[in-house]
Amino acid sequence: ELVKPEPSARGVKPEPRLFLQLAQACLRDRQGRRAADVYKLMLEQAPPTAVMTGSLLGTCAKLNMLSTGVELLVLAAGARVCVDAHDAEGLREVAVRKKKDAYVDEITSAMAQLGLVVEGAGQA
Repeated sequence: ELVKPEPSARGVKPEPRLFLQLAQACLRDRQGRRAADVYKLMLEQAPPTAVMTGSLLGTCAKLNMLSTGVELLVLAAGARVCVDAHDAEGLREVAVRKKKDAYVDEITSAMAQLGLVVEGAGQA
């Protein structure tokens, strides 16, 4: 709650790293909804780099938080931020391995929206 109004009230602009660390903490605590909310704030106030988004997607894949990973990727695609194809594909591979076809479809769609090449698209 402090992250949204406080910086503008003080006349400062938060660095993307602040949002990254907060989102990572939320993910490690299995708070996917909060991590997505932090990512939305990041997109509004301090757009992430491809490495930052990739780090979050990788954490989601590692922790089997596929719904959160998909949500972050869809948000990134909607905001047209840069996402590394390897990171998105890594999340997609976890969804394929877990047989989560709905997630595979959403990830594939977001990747297409970002102009990323989907490797092995017929594997779902």
